Amino acid sequence: MNTLIKFFTVALVFGMAYPISAQNLNGNINNVTSSNGSLKEYKLPMTSGTLNIVDIDDIKIEGYSGSEVVFSTMVENNEKNERAAGLKLVNSLGLEDNTGFGISVSKEGNTATARQLSDNCSCNEIAIKVPKGVNISISHRTHDAENIFIQNVSSEVEISTNHHNIKLEDVTGPMAIKTVHGSIDARFSTLSQKGSVSLYSAYDFVDVTIPSNAKMNVSIEAPYGDVYSNADINITKKSTPSNSSTCYSGSSISGTLNGGGVEFSIKSAHDDVYLRQGGKK
Repeated sequence: MNTLIKFFTVALVFGMAYPISAQNLNGNINNVTSSNGSLKEYKLPMTSGTLNIVDIDDIKIEGYSGSEVVFSTMVENNEKNERAAGLKLVNSLGLEDNTGFGISVSKEGNTATARQLSDNCSCNEIAIKVPKGVNISISHRTHDAENIFIQNVSSEVEISTNHHNIKLEDVTGPMAIKTVHGSIDARFSTLSQKGSVSLYSAYDFVDVTIPSNAKMNVSIEAPYGDVYSNADINITKKSTPSNSSTCYSGSSISGTLNGGGVEFSIKSAHDDVYLRQGGKK
């Protein structure tokens, strides 16, 4: 997970880039049609390695105990371009829509890449079921972004995006998450000690819930906001508690929880940070 910090630096300065010469696949495509539209599904055999997700606007990812990455979406009848019937979507990278809903999926070695081909995608939210042993890397560079929702994932996760709001539910880490204009809302079921966790938003809040027994070396920054927590952070200075939470004033806080453990970094450059230990929001 030492590569996660390098990932952030490269992604922020140069943007994410993945090879586009990978072999296009003839995956398993399923269509279920109704009066309102059709549910389209594309399956890719994969149990390990990394799934790169590039420039997909609206994503819901769920980890599961399976042997295929399953992409699915609902395409409504009024979203179909009848004038394009019989034609293929073509883009400047030479990639083809081999899923039937505006996403190109390719695989080279132990790495698969799913890329949205057009800003005018004919799909709604893209749901992706990812086998437990597959790491996830998401990059998005345009302003046409909505939400990234990830749940029940225990593999490594890397995200670099400009406008997505990011919600993580029942995750463990390791992970490196960056959004410029979006918020981050993360709930950890357990905290893996295999590698570091980094959660960063430039202009919105970061809200994190961790188990009561989570062991970490925590670093929190909120240069233009406040830090709120109910956690017993072993730090040098504390402000006066407010209700059941504590508000830490200042731009930088470092300390440990439960004697220390994995490196855990939380930063909002222009908003507040919330760290909740155990319980619910």
